[in-house]
Amino acid sequence: MEQALAYVCCSAEEGKTKVQRYCRKIYELGYVPICSQYSFSPFLDDGDAEDMQAMRRMSHQILRRCRMVVVCGKETTGTMNTEISMADRLHIICTTLDGLSKIKENE
Repeated sequence: MEQALAYVCCSAEEGKTKVQRYCRKIYELGYVPICSQYSFSPFLDDGDAEDMQAMRRMSHQILRRCRMVVVCGKETTGTMNTEISMADRLHIICTTLDGLSKIKENE
């Protein structure tokens, strides 16, 4: 069976190690974690407005292709709220990492 894509929605303030743990947990639950925040950082400059706009556009394209959005971390930023709202408008499942774990436990 093909694994579903799960868009990782987290604060840019989260450390790389923490985000890697989120992605690992999503992977262990049977999904393909997609974290645009770290996918684009090797070649886009977060200090450049044009690059940041491109990152948002590309992130939204990726989000549209995912089956779900997994909200990770304790804080919800404005960017995260935008991603959550977009998922809602597109009728994409939006859950937390804890919620995803509970769903898998009940299967």
